[in-house]
Amino acid sequence: YTFPVAPNPTKVRLYLAEKAALGRKIELEEVTVNLIEREQRSPEHLARNRFGTLPVLELDSGTLLIESLVIIDYLERLHPEPT
Repeated sequence: YTFPVAPNPTKVRLYLAEKAALGRKIELEEVTVNLIEREQRSPEHLARNRFGTLPVLELDSGTLLIESLVIIDYLERLHPEPT
């Protein structure tokens, strides 16, 4: 879950772009949460992240990662090469 111009989701997008530039494309589905329309305060998003912030990475297990650096660390552990 992301928003195109928010700073913390941008960290994750930059990480993904750097990996792709080095030859390792990581496919993630992006779902936009419109901050301008305050969708981050919707019951659906607050159920994902009680703080109402972005980004959020939902794993296949249903686990939710809610901090950009935690998401990057998780992805790096799954895809350590290239560093």
